[in-house]
Amino acid sequence: MATYAYGTGPIKGYDIGPIAMEAAFTSDFPLAAGVGVQEIVDKQEVERRVMDVRPGMYAKYMPSRIDAGPSGTHFTGGRYLFETWEDVLDYERFTSEELEFEPGVKFWSRPFFLNVERFVWRVAGAHNFLPLEEHHVSRFERFRYSGAGADLAVRGAWASLRDEAAARGLGAVWLLHQPEQQLIGIHSVASRDAVSALDAEVSLGSLLPGSLAVERYFARTSRVLSLWLPRSRVAGGVPSAYPMSPPLPLPSVPSRAV
Repeated sequence: MATYAYGTGPIKGYDIGPIAMEAAFTSDFPLAAGVGVQEIVDKQEVERRVMDVRPGMYAKYMPSRIDAGPSGTHFTGGRYLFETWEDVLDYERFTSEELEFEPGVKFWSRPFFLNVERFVWRVAGAHNFLPLEEHHVSRFERFRYSGAGADLAVRGAWASLRDEAAARGLGAVWLLHQPEQQLIGIHSVASRDAVSALDAEVSLGSLLPGSLAVERYFARTSRVLSLWLPRSRVAGGVPSAYPMSPPLPLPSVPSRAV
């Protein structure tokens, strides 16, 4: 099996421009105390080799935010894009009902994953403005809404939201919709050293139609701990990237181009 050096090599198969994906999956949760950053970096790199081969996965951004307070809680999760709705439902089923890295323990029931929140989404729009090599930090926001006609309204807001993201110099933006739970999600990506800047920026949610009566109830800006890159792997590029190393660590497990 071919090997590669973490943090080196080209990312292939990802273009600047519209991202033609239908579905997304997100998860957010704190890790239990005592799980070190190096440990979670190594675990996810090994486990990626089983997970990123699921049908239709375009990419995964794994966030990392460590609470500055006395608890030092490490918040992580994932932001994924998939080609079709069927693909994202398959991933949700696989990770919930089948996948076990510890015998007898389903993936989302691992004791060091605390209070997991996860959602499947329809994609109203997604766009890369910068090469993935420049995708270093991200902000994920969730909004509740109560207005009618949400599907058309959300899709109608995409062009202005995309154009504002471009004007701000962002690396990428996704606009997501969960009509069953009346939720909207916005995933914004920026270049290195932009954590505080993204936190301070006015939310792109301000461009959502007033008729939806949106209320933001979740916002978290994080370094990108890792990028899973199935298209790059298939094209002969790196299968994963670690854009915020340093200060976040590279994996210490043997590397493989799978």
